[in-house]
Amino acid sequence: MRIVTWNTFGIRTALPNLQMMLKSCTPDVVCLQETKIRDVYANFDFNGYQQYWNESTDFAHLGTALLSKSSSLVAVTSDNFDVYYDKGNVIVAELKETYVVCVYVPYAGTMGITRDNRHCWYKCFQSLIHQLQQNKPCIICGDFNVVQHEEDTWDKAAINTSLACFTAEERVEVEKFVQEEQLVDVYRYLYSDTESEGFTYFPFGAEYRKNKKGYRIDLFLISKQLINKVVDCYPLQDVEGSCNVPLLLDIDI
Repeated sequence: MRIVTWNTFGIRTALPNLQMMLKSCTPDVVCLQETKIRDVYANFDFNGYQQYWNESTDFAHLGTALLSKSSSLVAVTSDNFDVYYDKGNVIVAELKETYVVCVYVPYAGTMGITRDNRHCWYKCFQSLIHQLQQNKPCIICGDFNVVQHEEDTWDKAAINTSLACFTAEERVEVEKFVQEEQLVDVYRYLYSDTESEGFTYFPFGAEYRKNKKGYRIDLFLISKQLINKVVDCYPLQDVEGSCNVPLLLDIDI
């Protein structure tokens, strides 16, 4: 099975590149973040893919979607945790063998309230994953908005500063989530020492992508019992259309 996750930063802008990627990579499941569109306007032809959209209340900026042509698809649901953060952040696809969870983790921002909201949201998300794993293993993918290790950024000096995505609190939070739910960061498991080859986000401006000045913030986290089924995982850095690039997982299930 081939799964691709991509923060499109606006589905309309990324659409031509998304269509080309679907043809060239032929993924079974595609998880999209920051779709920035109302569900009623999401009338696209994805050549045989079933489409599932999770609209955000802030549809000009956020929202998620899932495309599938997998024959093992059982059901698709969404969970917005609207007590804290009704932004269309999560879609769960139940397959016969596993769950595929498409997620956009809230950006921490600079204000205390947005960082507190992210922390509360994470508790809800971890509770969801914990419940799912009681039934089947999980493949969780999306934009996690955190730089975990020095190898995950070109700017080493930013680690453990007060900048969003780099704070010690954010890094500890995702590490705690991974450890407590017994998950594996697939790319870092396969390629423990790589740096720029694993970057999935490049700030706007051609010089950043050209000079490999980026970050690894898009992840595949999978239940530990699935790790021996992984074939490969890598970013598609040649795909344009967004400041993020697609991340691909091949897994034998």
